[in-house]
Amino acid sequence: MTFQTITRIAGLNRMGQPGLDTVRVARAAMGVLIAGFGVAVISSEGAPLVWAAIQHILATPAQLQAVKLSAIAGAATGLGGLALLVMKKIDDNGLGLFIAIAGGMMAAAAVISLFLPAIQTEGALMLALVSAAAGYGVMTILDQTLPHEHPVAGHEMAGAERTRMALLMTIAIALHNVPEGFAVGASMGNINGASGTALSIGMQNIPEGLIVATALWSIGIHKAVAASAALATGLVEPVGAAIGVLVAEAWPMGTPASMAFAAGAMAFVVCNEMIPESIKMTGKIKTIYSAGISTVLTAIALAWMGA
Repeated sequence: MTFQTITRIAGLNRMGQPGLDTVRVARAAMGVLIAGFGVAVISSEGAPLVWAAIQHILATPAQLQAVKLSAIAGAATGLGGLALLVMKKIDDNGLGLFIAIAGGMMAAAAVISLFLPAIQTEGALMLALVSAAAGYGVMTILDQTLPHEHPVAGHEMAGAERTRMALLMTIAIALHNVPEGFAVGASMGNINGASGTALSIGMQNIPEGLIVATALWSIGIHKAVAASAALATGLVEPVGAAIGVLVAEAWPMGTPASMAFAAGAMAFVVCNEMIPESIKMTGKIKTIYSAGISTVLTAIALAWMGA
């Protein structure tokens, strides 16, 4: 792969533009320097703290259980990747319905397993409301600042442009799996709630894994490698779960604040990504009814579980 090709994939030099854009190269170089400095600092100063945190979580059954649940939910992206290995074509209608159902499950889990317990904690009502708004706001900022595309790369895109989009989509999905793991970790105080949250997130991760695997396959990557990459995007969720359990423990009001923050983040994913994407794939009526029925059934199941 030539240097010019690499810069085009990274977006530094568009097809048809001679030479490199000096400003973009300077920004990229600055980003590499900052990233390198960050890695050096983390390696020298942060590694002992990270290791201590890992040991603490391993020694605390409730925290370890939450991380395990998050890992299981994250691994569900691998199921979506495996689906690519046996599918000859992708039915947008079926995929859209699945996304709507998963969105309904996430909505119910966000409200019943996270937000309601947060606001019912004594003295935490205002904190929970602010935290939920913060969670929604942070996801909004990430959505606006991180370059990504939701649809699978179409046949009209070719070469470096399709490759760039597929890679950005993979990175973006991996990044937004971190707050999903945070949601499971934040609800560790209620193991049934954590289980319900992990289940809903896991359901939502299956179509995400299929989308990632299909995007990578569309640029010529082998199906098995694409499926493995889809699994890898979900395995960052235990990291988010670890952050969630540590925040909830370190701060007396950390549990309701973390749960409400995670609820706001999940609400953004449902409202801004899943429902609009499902509508595009399968239509408004089917999406509304599928998501609505899923929300009600999940709410009943969570209430029965005592979440």
